[in-house]
Amino acid sequence: MDAIVERLRQVGFSLYEARLYAALLRHGPQNGNELSRNAGVPSSKVYATVEKLVGEGSVQRIAIPGGTRFVALPPDELVDRLRRRFNDPLDYLAEKLPPLAERVDDDVFLSLGGQSTILESARRLVCAAEVELHISLWEPELDGLRADIAEAAARGVRIFGMLYSATADEPAGTWLRHSYEEIVGNRVAGRMLTLVADGGEALVARLRDDGGADGVQTRHPVLTLIVSEYLHHDLVLQRAQLEIGFDEWDRWWLADPELRGQILGHALGRSAA
Repeated sequence: MDAIVERLRQVGFSLYEARLYAALLRHGPQNGNELSRNAGVPSSKVYATVEKLVGEGSVQRIAIPGGTRFVALPPDELVDRLRRRFNDPLDYLAEKLPPLAERVDDDVFLSLGGQSTILESARRLVCAAEVELHISLWEPELDGLRADIAEAAARGVRIFGMLYSATADEPAGTWLRHSYEEIVGNRVAGRMLTLVADGGEALVARLRDDGGADGVQTRHPVLTLIVSEYLHHDLVLQRAQLEIGFDEWDRWWLADPELRGQILGHALGRSAA
């Protein structure tokens, strides 16, 4: 019942309105006192709240011997009303808003902050891809993008990815697993999410160990090319490591102090933290 109340609140009901409607569905016609008891709504709030629902058409008033009772609008009718309430204005906005929007110049950077904002921006790019998607991500972000990646592959988008996880199932597309997840994680003090859609728009983000996250999104052709080249070279390097063998690869870079320092690097931002 709590989940139903919460969903009703998400479509515009107040907490008391949602509780009253749910109680009417569950217990049938009731008067104010019964509603207060069954819905857990203070008696002082019941009548004003239920009358508002009556005015909106979500609840109906019926007269029976012994007084007035209230009854919930049938669920299918309520859902139809809610669909019209939200879909009609959304359809209108979908038609009227795009002509008003001024195009963002290609050299503009969109700053992204927060993990949820970054993940939603990545989802939009994946969903907008039509031809090709290059992407590099870690397991926590894969969970939020897996379904969108699968849908992109199903509509014919070619997907080339680098997955920072030894255990997660690979999503749709052509993927390699990065063999030095811990080293990269230490170097950047977190995780990276990088992708390019159709060679025309790029997103680069760092999701830090401390829970913070920041990134940029751009259509700047030079920077998009740089990100594309980074993703391309990362995949090529991984293939080279697989071909050479990791024992031989590790002996090579560990024996060279300068190369070892470049690979291990330092954790970005740790000194500032």
